Amino acid sequence: MDIIKLGGEDKRLYYLVAHLVMKEEVLAYNLNYPYKTSSAYRWFVATDNGDTLGFIPVKLEEGKAKINNYYVADDDGAVLSALLTELVNTLSLDYEIESVTQLRHIPCFERNRFSVVLYWKRYAKMKVFKIASDEKERV
Repeated sequence: MDIIKLGGEDKRLYYLVAHLVMKEEVLAYNLNYPYKTSSAYRWFVATDNGDTLGFIPVKLEEGKAKINNYYVADDDGAVLSALLTELVNTLSLDYEIESVTQLRHIPCFERNRFSVVLYWKRYAKMKVFKIASDEKERV
């Protein structure tokens, strides 16, 4: 599996995800909330042998990296975890990472350094808290 990082208006992005974001079952996965993009977004896309396995669009603004939707085929936890690992490793030094996470995905996000800060009816707001430099040495 490869994780590809693309800008929100990269032409390759449309090739990799457009066929998915218009499918009824993919929209249903996202609780019928439409996927959005602009130049302010960075997309993390999981692929394998030319097939798109999942994606996470991240809006970058004012020192924050905001995840507000995502998709993973067959709800594959290994793919979601790989996407989150790459996202956190790429963005955590420069951005405070926040996510609006579907309740069923909380355990996977927690395994990838996210912590719940607020629960809603269908989602949880989660954040990645920075590890202090002395903690990094102990890990």
